[in-house]
Formats: sequence, C-alpha cells, structure tokens
Amino acid sequence: MKRYKFIRMTYKVLKGGYVTAKEDGCRDHRTVIRDMAVLGWRFVSQLPVEVGGYGAIASYDLVFEIDCEN
Repeated sequence: MKRYKFIRMTYKVLKGGYVTAKEDGCRDHRTVIRDMAVLGWRFVSQLPVEVGGYGAIASYDLVFEIDCEN
C-alpha cells in the first residue's frame, strides 16, 4: 500500500517564482523534492491547481508517495 502527500507551490513575484507557504519556509520546488527524498518520499508528479489569466499556472501540487505497511 502507498501513502501520498501533496505540497502546494504558489507563484510569488517577490520570491522569484513558485514557493511553498510561509509556514513551510518558502522553499522552491527543487529544495522540496530533495528534502522529501531524504525522508524516503518519491516524487510522482505535479498537478496544476489554480490557473490565472492567459492560462498561467498560479499554483500546483507536488505529489509524493511512500510505501507503508498495512
């Protein structure tokens, strides 16, 4: 059985791109993927969540999975 975790990335102009929430340290996507890999999570995909003007993605979820025991 697998367990999934979703981490929201939101576009912030003043932060220079997509970052996590302030409570999560405003990490960029590469940092999040590396940090989760250290914890044993595997990056699966990214899913757009909000679309802004002209089709620009305003936020997306990074999807991670890990094997867990039943």
